[in-house]
Amino acid sequence: MSRFENVVNKEFIDKYLPLIHESYKVIDKDGRIRFSVLEDVFYSMNGEEFPNRFIYSLIHGKQNLIPSWNLPKQFVDDEDRLYKVCLNKGKTWKEVLGHEESNDILL
Repeated sequence: MSRFENVVNKEFIDKYLPLIHESYKVIDKDGRIRFSVLEDVFYSMNGEEFPNRFIYSLIHGKQNLIPSWNLPKQFVDDEDRLYKVCLNKGKTWKEVLGHEESNDILL
């Protein structure tokens, strides 16, 4: 389990702060980091257990997390590892997995 202070540290700020999607409003009008916003997102995303999913969602948005039906079997029960791979490569899960959108929908 990761603590907020261990995830949102100097390395996080240096590496990921410029990449955080503006819709999160992490930087206020005076250019200060709004740690309360980061902390709220951290706990709402269960960042203690899934720190990489938390960071990935800050960059790409919560709506762009991988759906469970697209999760390859090597990442089942370790989805956070997939997000770590994505963050390390600077790519989305779709780019890492070579995912292509399909128009086939089962109803």
